[in-house]
Amino acid sequence: MTAPALRVPYITAWSGELITAPLMFAHHAEAGGPRLTYADPTPCDWQYGVLRARLGLQRGGRPEWKLVNTLRQWRCMEHWLCQVCGTSAVDPVTGRVSWLLDDDIDSTAPDQGYTNAPPTCRACIPEALAYCPRLRRGAAAYTAADVEPFAVLGHVFRPTRGGGAEVVDRNVKVQLEEFDRLTRTLAHQLVVLLSGLERVPIGALT
Repeated sequence: MTAPALRVPYITAWSGELITAPLMFAHHAEAGGPRLTYADPTPCDWQYGVLRARLGLQRGGRPEWKLVNTLRQWRCMEHWLCQVCGTSAVDPVTGRVSWLLDDDIDSTAPDQGYTNAPPTCRACIPEALAYCPRLRRGAAAYTAADVEPFAVLGHVFRPTRGGGAEVVDRNVKVQLEEFDRLTRTLAHQLVVLLSGLERVPIGALT
């Protein structure tokens, strides 16, 4: 008897999606100075005023288990989609969105908090608990009434001579209101603020 094949989560990046795109700084009128950009920029490279990491969406090659596809993670956050299967994580009865996290959420108020982990629909919670080592060590379940963009996780750069770009901070949280830092950041994941947040027993969502 063979074990069932492990499903690759929707947000996982694949080797065939990885893109190498040179970065540089160029003057930008609205930024009032130099702004991080690709050497061959397009208008869709920026979201919420920050340069977003480029990845493909074809899911070809092999799964890169430790990497998140920026575009799919972003899509999950903005459209409340499950990070495992890519379908809606909204409860059709209550209208609330379910979240499964490996530790307590970063709180900003008693019923608010932020996270870079996308939601997990009820149907996928057992699978997520079974296959994710971090969740097995200690998961917490929540539901949220509303979700909105709050920050990004990414690398912050500074200009070098000749318009090049050099990393000065890696994997840091930059809030969307930090306009100066946003112009120097390459965003890899969207961080959202959850409102009307309630912690619930995991069994209540399965």
